[in-house]
Amino acid sequence: MLTNLSPTLRKALANLTWLSVDRVLRIGGSIVVNAWLTRYLGAELNGVMYYALSFAGIFAPLATLGLDALVVRDIVRNKADRDEILGSAFVLRLLGASVAVVIAVGAVMTVRPGDGYAHWLVFLAGLGLVFQSFDVIDFWFQSQLQSKHTVYAKNAAFVLLNLGKIAAILSGAEVEVFILLTSLEFAAGGIGLVLMYRRTGFSVAQWKFRPELLRNLLTNAWPLVLTDFGVLLQSRIDQVMLGEMLGNDQVGLYAAAVKLTEPFGFIPVIIMTSVYPVIVKSKEWSEDVFYSRMKNLYRMMTIVTLSVGVPVSLFSSEIVHILYGDAFSQTAVFVTLMIWSRLYANFGTARSIFISAENLFRHTLLCALSGSAVNIVVNYLLIPRLGVLGSILGTYASFTVTVFVLDAIVPRTRRNFRSMITGLATFYRFSREWDER
Repeated sequence: MLTNLSPTLRKALANLTWLSVDRVLRIGGSIVVNAWLTRYLGAELNGVMYYALSFAGIFAPLATLGLDALVVRDIVRNKADRDEILGSAFVLRLLGASVAVVIAVGAVMTVRPGDGYAHWLVFLAGLGLVFQSFDVIDFWFQSQLQSKHTVYAKNAAFVLLNLGKIAAILSGAEVEVFILLTSLEFAAGGIGLVLMYRRTGFSVAQWKFRPELLRNLLTNAWPLVLTDFGVLLQSRIDQVMLGEMLGNDQVGLYAAAVKLTEPFGFIPVIIMTSVYPVIVKSKEWSEDVFYSRMKNLYRMMTIVTLSVGVPVSLFSSEIVHILYGDAFSQTAVFVTLMIWSRLYANFGTARSIFISAENLFRHTLLCALSGSAVNIVVNYLLIPRLGVLGSILGTYASFTVTVFVLDAIVPRTRRNFRSMITGLATFYRFSREWDER
């Protein structure tokens, strides 16, 4: 059957397979290790760890600068400028990450003055942002549909650092050790990417820094930075607000649910990564084909949501009991509610292709900031009354605004809104048609 597919589709499917293998291995390993770590730390210390990781994570957009889609797009269009694009993107991300760490530490010192331990943990969590600067190499592999090289590098780092976590658990290590190991995984992954990049015939020493290209990237990226900040604020602020309003134990129970539901986000990401070049190129010859493929992508995201949501909902209690034990029994309800919020995340991931192709980054900024405002308000109103449930309701409300409501209101995005609704309502019509013309 595969012989009937176009070369482009076969290459995309091969790339998707490599990414799938990577994520499946990561999920399998991380579920086991994280469950062990969660049991070891207990709800209180688990909450302490994830408070620090979530606090630092809010400032990740300053480190990533929203360059992912921009750099991949620019390399696809101008492959000859590879070294200058990658070099300029690397400099930007390194500078941005350094600023992010400083601001994160300053922010936690303001929120929790006198809590030196929290300051130290946020700093350790922030180091991972600096180490992620070398992920620009992954953008090159994405643009060439050669993600197997990234899989090699990231999986090696993942295995090495999870062995470190196991050793730390067995030796009775403190919380800061596990946060440091989380950051060091990004460092090991960066080293692996450099080695794989060299193995494919290139070298980071060939990268060039071009000021005008840096300015262009930064000009196009700043709306994405604010957008990513808004998106992360939506997804991370709940854990920070839970910690401030209810205490670390509730953060720990909530974080345990997040660790079971969040990993499933790998599926839409690898799908989007593999089909991104194919869909973007189709816009060059036909708007109708472009939107047809977007509807097909939304159908695929609906199928993914159902495939994951139904079994997890049915067996959430058993899953939580096996992995975390009776001490985390409350988490089962949170898992059942949170797994269906993956629909918003899945559609948001697919929608990013439309946003990038249409250069609607300011619209995304409006969506993200509006969604963040809704999330903060709902969290503030409902967490004191409903606890973690109020936080989950805030997530639903905010992402409904972000992903659907504003796209329905704004004229330039209404066609995409109709594509999303069509994909959601007609998921059973999914087609394999992706061939290039």
